[in-house]
Amino acid sequence: MEFMKIQILAIGMLILGAYTGGVIAKKLNIGETIGQIIGGMLIGPHFWTLIHDWAAKKELLTSTLLFQKLEYVYTHGFHTYAEVIEESHFFVFFFLGIIAFSLGEELHFDRLKQVGIKPTIICLIQALLTWVMITLVFWKAFNFPMINSAIIGSIGIATAPALTFVLMNKLKVEGKLKNLLANIVVLDDIIEVIFFSVFLGIAVMIQSGTHLSIGHLAFEVTKELVLAVLVGVLIFFLLKFTVKPRGVNDEDGVIEVESFYGPMPSIELFFIVVGFVAVGSAIALHFHLPFLVVAVVAGALVSNYHFHAIFHSLQLGNIMPALNLFFFALIGASVKLETFSPETFVFVLGYLFVRGGSKFLGTWFGCYITEQEKEITNSLPKLMLPQAGMAAVETILVATVLKDSGGELIFNTIIPALVVFEIGGAWLSEKTLISWKNFIGSKSSGKKEHFSIEDIVGNVWEFKAENKNNAIESLSEHLKGKGIIKDLHEISHAILAREKLASTALGKGVAIPHCRTGEVDKTTCVCGFLEKPVEWGSPDGKPVDIVFLVITPKDKPQEYLQFVRAIINTVKDLSLEGEVNHSLLRNILVG
Repeated sequence: MEFMKIQILAIGMLILGAYTGGVIAKKLNIGETIGQIIGGMLIGPHFWTLIHDWAAKKELLTSTLLFQKLEYVYTHGFHTYAEVIEESHFFVFFFLGIIAFSLGEELHFDRLKQVGIKPTIICLIQALLTWVMITLVFWKAFNFPMINSAIIGSIGIATAPALTFVLMNKLKVEGKLKNLLANIVVLDDIIEVIFFSVFLGIAVMIQSGTHLSIGHLAFEVTKELVLAVLVGVLIFFLLKFTVKPRGVNDEDGVIEVESFYGPMPSIELFFIVVGFVAVGSAIALHFHLPFLVVAVVAGALVSNYHFHAIFHSLQLGNIMPALNLFFFALIGASVKLETFSPETFVFVLGYLFVRGGSKFLGTWFGCYITEQEKEITNSLPKLMLPQAGMAAVETILVATVLKDSGGELIFNTIIPALVVFEIGGAWLSEKTLISWKNFIGSKSSGKKEHFSIEDIVGNVWEFKAENKNNAIESLSEHLKGKGIIKDLHEISHAILAREKLASTALGKGVAIPHCRTGEVDKTTCVCGFLEKPVEWGSPDGKPVDIVFLVITPKDKPQEYLQFVRAIINTVKDLSLEGEVNHSLLRNILVG
């Protein structure tokens, strides 16, 4: 009972500490993630061990009644508190499996084709240079074991641009720079996961005393990768069998999302996906397989051969932030401050300089040989420095798995560096993006700033529909018939899911149903004129007979806003009351 009480206390303290740290950090503009890590650190047992050891040396403090009471608490419950934190590290494996599975969404064949050869070249150059340089420095200069150096090098590859993309959205930066960075980061993470899984697997074999020769090593690594792929395939088929599509209810025209097996993003679907991924990770860990490969393979198969709603269920707004917070709190609480020394400080500085320099030079050289424009070459390298997320997860994983083989030293080297990269990277990224935005602004001055409604000319269709759902399905079929989309079911379900949140009717007989999807690489709009109006939940209560269906790529949300702005402006300019102005709009669009 006593242990359980301390478990509950530890969870509460971690959550409160990380939340408070994140709130303060956001107000100071240094990054919520960094604040959560620091909050966890201040709540963690290692920080309070330092405080206790310092206070115990002060006679003035030890003689006080308060210290004696705190000393009693420290000796009777504090070690249990530290043990609870230590045993919570299972969450790291669980959480990293989910992240790796989500990464599989980016491995859709069409997405890989769109990446192109130039981003691939840039990514490979900076990733390999970073790995080689970090590995050599820690192996030769710092005398780390070669395999541990290779692990540190693989972690160094990872880039976490979440903060950069937040800044991009804040500054409304779109276009080539954003797309190029997104493609490079996706490939970066894939390369990093493969390198990390292989080298960590080798390190585990060495730790267990397995005899290693070149032939035996190659056989063991290949065997583990093949078995990991097979487990990933098994997870995919379980999801394929379990998560099945549901039709539209003919009576009320609403998709049945209440079903446990519905393909729409939902909390039920979240439980199914997380459950299978966790089981797959546990199987892989039991047989000493690279569980990250298991998760990535399962995710890649789902991305190409099943519903993307499976990934969307992992993005539910009220769930992932909570998991993120607890994870980063756990990272902070696990930082063993008492092991910091001038020696580890040198390692931290080495990691900072070598990774930062390699990322910058590798990206710059990649841009140079792929003949990127000057502004891209100057800007992109400065956006590759932030590092948290995946690197933080893998670092605590190494500390847990290689606890007696240098794992803690790796942890105490990388975690402080992540804080510097995240804070310094935020400052440098913001300056770079402001400079880029000013360049784009001067370059585009005098050009057309917004879409006009005439840009939709050509995608016009007159049709019949019995209700809103039928109208959306008909327009989706029209897009598929023109070869614009492939997965009709995916698109129509995504649009109908958006309609359930709130009606997309504008009033005056106009509606703009829409969705974002990986099915298209540019925003497409088709306009349908209904022979008979249908109910759409319009704010003015009038039925709809003009429907603009907008399909936008996931990575270009601003394009949708431009289309909608053009449509709304036209609706305002035209009264659209009665047949005369409807005919006028039809004439504008038909051309």
